Amino acid sequence: MPTYSTTAITLQAREYKGTGRVVSFYTPERGKVEAVAEGIGRPTSKLAAAVEPFTVSRLLLSEGKQLDRLSQAEVLESHLRLRSDIVRLAYASYVAELIARTTEPYHPEPALFALLSDALDALCEDDDPEMVTWSFTLGFLDRQGLAPELARCCRCGEVAGLEVCYMPAEAGVACASCTPQGHGMPISPEARAVADSLRKMGPARAGRLTLGDDARAQLRRILDTHVEHQYGFEPKSRRFLAQVRE
Repeated sequence: MPTYSTTAITLQAREYKGTGRVVSFYTPERGKVEAVAEGIGRPTSKLAAAVEPFTVSRLLLSEGKQLDRLSQAEVLESHLRLRSDIVRLAYASYVAELIARTTEPYHPEPALFALLSDALDALCEDDDPEMVTWSFTLGFLDRQGLAPELARCCRCGEVAGLEVCYMPAEAGVACASCTPQGHGMPISPEARAVADSLRKMGPARAGRLTLGDDARAQLRRILDTHVEHQYGFEPKSRRFLAQVRE
């Protein structure tokens, strides 16, 4: 079987035939890759460290008909803090789940690999992991053409004023004139401005922004709703996030 070497970020793993695992990696050259890592559950396994979630490694894999096979791994960055801090773990799990569940195998997007890498680095260091995660989410949605429209009314096309509501079915905001009474989710100019900045600046700088409690709650609700509406599922890690925020 042909072999190849690549840098990869571990997204998720599931059990496979006793001590083995099927591991989802994200790579710059091949996009999402799923590979069998045999014997991971054994204490002597030399591959175990590389399949820990969020780890960046240099891998040697063999191509397979359905699943590739992992034969060698060198850890480049463990991102240990993401697994030892429960709050950071929750946000990193959300980021990894979005990529694992919404990207197709073997569709390389080097820019997405860079975005993911930046997000994990920032989640390790930043004091506001929620802002970092929102920046990643908005950047990810933007690359897929699914970002919410927050600058103009999705119905009349006018520039959004002070009073607008987010409309899930239309993936954007509607002005007061176009919003039926009792419909939509209010979103303040503050929340819209921060969302726009987060989308543009990237995860590495996201923690510099501040947001009031009410505007933060608005943006959280709207982004959660938008992701669920666009992809048709509620990320499992979102429940974990809700628990650690309590």
